[in-house]
Amino acid sequence: MANKINLTLVVFLLLIALATAFIILPLFQGINDNAKALISEKQNFISLEANISNLEKFKVLYKDLEDILNKINNLFVNSEVPIEFITFLEDTSEKCQLKIEIIPSSDKKTEEKGWSYLNFQINTTGSFPNFMKFLEKLENSSYLIEVQSLSINKLAQGETGASNVRANFSVKVFVK
Repeated sequence: MANKINLTLVVFLLLIALATAFIILPLFQGINDNAKALISEKQNFISLEANISNLEKFKVLYKDLEDILNKINNLFVNSEVPIEFITFLEDTSEKCQLKIEIIPSSDKKTEEKGWSYLNFQINTTGSFPNFMKFLEKLENSSYLIEVQSLSINKLAQGETGASNVRANFSVKVFVK
């Protein structure tokens, strides 16, 4: 009988060991894997919430900065069709009572820093004070302009007694 009890006990322990090895351990391993997946998904969710929050803040900030960004975009001349800039030059010269000749460069160039630009050769004729007003309006315009070279020559005095000048200069205008 003692052998029977021992044999039953050994079989019972063997069944417990097998149940542990094939049922309980895989169950705990699955729980552990699911817990790791849950932690990973929770971290992804937290990251996604932070991204959504940042996106909402950016939307508000973009609305606040939209006018400024548009002004920055308007600083650059359209490289394909710079008609708006040429019209600006013609209107400004007319307001300053200057005769103007504009010779645009056909090729777009790029500086080492990556800024693309166009060159314009501008020839004006008129009184020196009017030329200075024109030059000041160019400097204060809503375009990014850099005067490259400037040559001013005195012409014969006009009918009013004021002396006229002929100014030839080259400007670099940054483009989109």
